[in-house]
Order: sequence, then structure tokens, then C-alpha cells
Amino acid sequence: MPARRSFSLYLVLLGRVFMDIVALGAAYGVAAIFGGASDLSLSGNLLGHWAYGAIFLAVWVAAATDQRLYVSRRSESMVAILFTVAKASFTALLFSAFVMALALETVNREFYLWMSACSISSLLTIRLAMGLGLWNLRRRGFNARRILIIGANERAARLVAIFQANEQYGYHIEGILEDEPERAAQLEHTGVPYLGPIKELERLLLERVLDSVYIALPVRSHYEKIQSVAHLCEGIGVPVRLVADLFPLRMATSYLTRMGDIPLLSLAVEPEEQTVFALRRAEDVLTSLVLLILLLPVFLVLSILLKLESRGPLFTQRPMRGPHGEPISVLAFRTTKWRPADAADTPSATPNLEFTRAGKYLELYGLDELPELLDVLRGRLNLAGPVHPSAGRAKMDSPV
Repeated sequence: MPARRSFSLYLVLLGRVFMDIVALGAAYGVAAIFGGASDLSLSGNLLGHWAYGAIFLAVWVAAATDQRLYVSRRSESMVAILFTVAKASFTALLFSAFVMALALETVNREFYLWMSACSISSLLTIRLAMGLGLWNLRRRGFNARRILIIGANERAARLVAIFQANEQYGYHIEGILEDEPERAAQLEHTGVPYLGPIKELERLLLERVLDSVYIALPVRSHYEKIQSVAHLCEGIGVPVRLVADLFPLRMATSYLTRMGDIPLLSLAVEPEEQTVFALRRAEDVLTSLVLLILLLPVFLVLSILLKLESRGPLFTQRPMRGPHGEPISVLAFRTTKWRPADAADTPSATPNLEFTRAGKYLELYGLDELPELLDVLRGRLNLAGPVHPSAGRAKMDSPV
């Protein structure tokens, strides 16, 4: 791993841990003020309930680590990240309550309830602020990841389109390697430079600082070439990402499992475990409902800003791939101006592609995706599975 990338990862990791401590410290302080013992001063409540804070902090770090909140999640939507934070918070609250019941003689329920509610709110707020801050820095070129794509085909074109449509993720495409120049010419419209045949990979790995290599070659006809590229990158220490569009099938679920030390890619039209499916659905509904309640003030403020600037529907429908690969539409805040199709006698409207001032920032920071939580409640989405809407989002909004 290059020293520059390693230092950047450690810096972001320390920043996340520090901000989590700040968020939990603020929640602990609020709980001491409003949920502490009435016969103790503020300092007495802060010192007298230190075990609550220590236990919850330890359990939270374990839950956050389990949910991969301390690793890079730059290619995930803000809604998915907030969902994961909420899920980790609930897990930490349940386990910390269990540990407190075993370790402490008595548990101050009022203090615990105040700390629980404030912890969820503060962690969501801090993570949202950090996420938006990182997105803003990455759009300006900081904390960027330099990547190289192997293969010029439809998969590569889709990959490039997703990277270019999501500048907030901070991916910079150095170029494409392809043994057939005429195939590479098909991607000239993307603006990504063609760097030559695949044999140039070793030279590029030595001359340039690359953070990862994405292989878009079809496995069946290029197996040996893919293996050679993977071994070369592994020897130099550059991570390899294989575009996992392996089969022309539209499966309901696909996930990685292990049998001993052998990784297995599971593909199934129906859930293999109905009980697991039901639990995941219940988890999706509960967490999305709590998120909607906590984010209600944000929804109200954004709705007022959008309505003050442009009349018309508040929400739009945007295309997305559903759980079975089928095209579906999901809710999003409307970010473009609206005009009547026929102001005289037709109530229908057609979209104007000009962004509103508020809509521009909503689109920039991904806040227009927050209404997707309503689709999770309706069972049309689960926050762990479907393709990110940016991959297939149309530039024109449809009215709701």
C-alpha cells in the first residue's frame, strides 16, 4: 500500500473515531443534565454515571467495526451510510443495556433512555456532517483515489459513467488499458485517456501512484489475462477490483459467503432463508422509520426551501434497478425548476432541466435521495442491496 494512501486512510479513521467520541460525549452530557439523579450536582452525575458512558463507548466501537463504519465507504449513498449508523446504534444500545444489567447493581433507566436517544441523534448528525464534508473535499480534488481500468467494453463504459456522475466519491480515472485500440476508441466520448495495451500495466504501476485497478474484462474469454493482471498488482501491493457482472442473469440476491477458506458467490432468485429475509425486512422497516422520525426537521426545512423557490410537485420519480434487476422508480426531492406544459388550460407539467438554487446543493450532496427511506417502508427497496440510483439516474425528473 502506498504511503500516501495509507496515511490518508489512518487520518480518516482517526477522524471518525474522534468524532464518534465527541458525539457520545455530548450525548452523555445531555443525559447527565436531564436524566441524572436529582440529589446530585451536574459534576456528580457526570462522575457518578461514568460506567454508562464507558460501557456504551466500548460496545459502540465494536458495533461500528462490525458494520464497517471505520473503513472506506466512499462509493455508498448517504442514505445507506445513515442506515448503517442507525443499525449499529440500535445494536450498541441493546448490548450495552445487557452489559449494564449484568455489571451494575442498579441501572438509572431515565439516564439510559436519555443517553440512548441523544446518542442516536448525535451519531447520525456527526456522520452526516462528516460525510458531506468529505464529499465536498473530494469534489475539490482532496482525498482522491487514482484508478486504472483494464478492458474497454460496455461494462467499462458503465463503470466510467458511474464514476463521472459521482464526483463526491473522489475517484480519478487515470486511463484505460485495452489490447484492441478500436475497442478503446468507443470510449473516447468519456474523455478517459487510452494508455495502450494491457502489457503496459507493469510500467504504469511502477511509474504512477495507483490506488486500485478495476478489471472489466469478461472472465470466460480472458481468464489467463485476468489472472496475470491480478498477480502483478498483488506483487506490487495495488488492490484489484473485478467487475462482478459475471452472468447475464438478473438475480434477486447475490452475496459473498465462505466455506472454510473458500469464498463463494451465492446467487438466488428467492431468499435462501425465509427467516433471515423476514428479520432483515423487519430491520429495514424499523431503522428507516426511526431515521424518518429523526430526520423529520431536515425534511421540513428542505421542503420549505424547495417550495419557496419553485412551485410544482415536491417529489419526483427516478429510475433504479430493483431487487430482481427490473427497472423501478424511487422517490427523490425535485431539484429542477418546473413549468406548466400549457399554462392556459393544462394542469400537467414538464420538467425544465435548470436546477433551482436549493436543488443544486441537494443534488451535490446527495440529500435529494433522502425520500428513498419512504420506498424502504413500502418494501420497494432495501438499503443493503439495490444498485445506487446514480448508476441509472435519468437527467430528467418525472412528476409525482
